[in-house]
Amino acid sequence: MDILYLLTVLWRKKWVILLLPVISVIGTYLLTSNIASDYRATSQLATGFTTDEGVSFTDELYNPRTADMKFSNLLSTMNSSILFNLVSYRLMLHDIDSSNTNFIRPDENTHPKDFSAVQIEQAQSIFEKKLLHQKPIVINEPNTPLLRDLLVAYGYTFPFVRNGFEINRVPNTDYIQVSFFSHDPHLSAFAVNAYCEEFLKYYAMTKLETSGESVAFFKNLVESKKSELEDKSEALKVFRSNSSFVNIESQSESQLNQIYGLEEQRDQINSNIYGLKLSLASLKEALNSYGSTDDSGSTAANQRVIDLKNKIDDINRRFIGSGSTDPDLLDSLNLLRQQQRMELSLLENKRNVAQTKGMSTSEIREAIRNTEIEIRVEESKVNQVNSKLYNTRGGLTGYASSKAMMTSLERDVNVASDEYLSAVEKLNEAQNRLMASAGSLRQTFQATPPASPEPSKRIMYLALAAVASLGIGVFTFIVIELLDTSLKTPDQFQRTVGLPLAGSLINVDVKRLNFSNLFAIKQKDHKLEVFKHYLRKIRYEIENSQGKIFLVTSLREQEGKTFVVFALAYVLALVKKKVLIIDTNFKNNDLTRWLATTQKQAKLLDQKLEYSSKEVSKLKVYQSDEHAQQVKDDIPEDEPDLILPTKYKNISIIGNGGGNASPEEIFNTRNFHAFIQGLSKKFDYILLEGAALNEYSDSKELVKYVDKIIPVFSAQSSIKQLDRESLDYLESQS
Repeated sequence: MDILYLLTVLWRKKWVILLLPVISVIGTYLLTSNIASDYRATSQLATGFTTDEGVSFTDELYNPRTADMKFSNLLSTMNSSILFNLVSYRLMLHDIDSSNTNFIRPDENTHPKDFSAVQIEQAQSIFEKKLLHQKPIVINEPNTPLLRDLLVAYGYTFPFVRNGFEINRVPNTDYIQVSFFSHDPHLSAFAVNAYCEEFLKYYAMTKLETSGESVAFFKNLVESKKSELEDKSEALKVFRSNSSFVNIESQSESQLNQIYGLEEQRDQINSNIYGLKLSLASLKEALNSYGSTDDSGSTAANQRVIDLKNKIDDINRRFIGSGSTDPDLLDSLNLLRQQQRMELSLLENKRNVAQTKGMSTSEIREAIRNTEIEIRVEESKVNQVNSKLYNTRGGLTGYASSKAMMTSLERDVNVASDEYLSAVEKLNEAQNRLMASAGSLRQTFQATPPASPEPSKRIMYLALAAVASLGIGVFTFIVIELLDTSLKTPDQFQRTVGLPLAGSLINVDVKRLNFSNLFAIKQKDHKLEVFKHYLRKIRYEIENSQGKIFLVTSLREQEGKTFVVFALAYVLALVKKKVLIIDTNFKNNDLTRWLATTQKQAKLLDQKLEYSSKEVSKLKVYQSDEHAQQVKDDIPEDEPDLILPTKYKNISIIGNGGGNASPEEIFNTRNFHAFIQGLSKKFDYILLEGAALNEYSDSKELVKYVDKIIPVFSAQSSIKQLDRESLDYLESQS
């Protein structure tokens, strides 16, 4: 919808729109005339969230986002219902104390119930306990009805206390402002101070409870870790006292060296025994027979001894380079040494065999006995060395097990000690937070009774009522216009109807409209000048339409066809055009009754008269002047007067007597088309009025006799389904 049109509508409704704020202001003034003045008492709480006044145990820097979150949490806590209940208890205790002046006295008319001294004393005791423990009234407690009746009687209910407080942060500061509004300045100051006191106690108690839970938890944790550390330390101490060594590492190293020495000694003895056995075998062989030695065999044996020695040296270097801990290298080294001893023994045996060739039989037997004795002696030494080696290895195994146990116990003690120290650190931190749990939150100054009441809000209420009612009025009219589907603007007509628009006329007072004066002089009323301009635009469209015979019709009755027919005829007559109006609206012959100046001897269109082309040419057109009576006198009585003059120059009319017959029923025996064509030679324009399309078929029956159709739409009409059928017909004729 056009914005300018909306503004125009609002301007037309301006007095109604302005009347709404006036009524609202008067009503608001009357309603606020009995509002009592409010006294506002104020105090402030410093939080320490944005400063470093409090005790801090961390290096945390100031963070605006964190500070805002803290303020939000604090304000949420300050607006909790328990605090307002505690304030109502304080107010109640103040008023029931006989030594104090009551802020509010119970109204006997609204609360006539009397309270005995015992009941008041009982209630006072309960209120004091509630304050001490900071507990609200519970509905299932036996004395709850008494407490509630007292609070209602004195007016200290939760809504009264809650609505009286105003709690918010002072912008860009570290302070929370607490205000209370009431009819009594002393009541306001008392309520603010009571609230601050109860809140500080409630806040401190809450912090102590939460911090105390942390301290208790860490205390239990420290005790548990301490007991665990003591148990593991005692186990380590007992193990050390039961062990027969002081330094496991040094003793185990000594045992290893001793084992290595015994193993080398055993290997040497075994080598000797092996050599002796070989010598014994050689002696026994020499005793049985003498033989010769093979020099080439001795040479090969010597070469094998040299190769084994080189391998032993190489593996020994590798074993020492690995830290003498590689068991595979040690086994290879022992094997090569064993092979070396065997080769040396074989080589020695060959030498002995060679030596025994020059000995006698008795000497050889003596040598055999001595060798056997030496073998038994060496075997005895091997047994002793094996016994020592077994004992030493057993001790070394015990040392290794003890070392593993000692390492495990020491590790457990270290872990337990670290856990204990961590628990002690967390306990200390929790205790520090407990000591500083209340922080720097404090009341900066006490509230005092205000000397004067707050400025009256009546003016604000009046202004708000005026603005709100004005806005509601404007909004209501805009909504009405938006919901209105009537054809109030040309744009809306084009979007809704879809037919070509020849022009539009504004709404004027038709009863007071004088067409002669309207076009004779310039009108003071701007609307009339606009009306003339719109009529001239429509006249221009008709003159350029290439038509002479026009049917003026509408979709519905009472759309303004009659007025439009006459207005068009008048503006065409102003430019010296001869205009004939034929009233073919037989259902409503308003044009005939309005414009026909005489009906004496008048012949009407719906009478059974026949007019041939010659007879039509004989019809005379009488012109009017300013006086209708002279027009009437100028008409001869012996001539037909079907075409009647009007009191307007160049405008004539053919009327009808009214009735229910349709044009086809009236013209069925006549050649109305020839009649119209004959009249078109006498007049510049012929205007026919047809009945409404939705109700009657008259206009459809007249369409074939005209050049153009001019449908008239009221701006107050909206297009419905029945109208759509008529519009489709008009579109088919365009």
